[in-house]
Amino acid sequence: MGKLLFNSRDELLFIDFNDVALVHADGNYCKLIFTDKREMPLGMGINKLSEMISQTHFETALFVKIGRSLLINQHYLERIDMVKQQIILVEKGKQPIRIAAPKNVLKEYKNFLAEKYKMASPE
Repeated sequence: MGKLLFNSRDELLFIDFNDVALVHADGNYCKLIFTDKREMPLGMGINKLSEMISQTHFETALFVKIGRSLLINQHYLERIDMVKQQIILVEKGKQPIRIAAPKNVLKEYKNFLAEKYKMASPE
């Protein structure tokens, strides 16, 4: 199972979250950004969407909430660039997606990953 169903007054959407690189909050709405850089607005807040995603099994997608406004699919994570204050997501054969984020959010995410994967810092 990799798709979530969204039923609104005007349409019925089936979205395969294995192809979603990130979700960006926009007030009470979200914007899905796919690996091919397509964007799709979604009429729900990021917290509710995050909850729905956590209750669904996806083949490859592993979403982590970064700060208050981003859900990152870690399957596509290539790099966290502290100097340029960016997260870079890449799917093989496609152009990278660069997301700007505050330094403190990036540092928290980087520390989370280092702890999760028990990495040593090369200092």
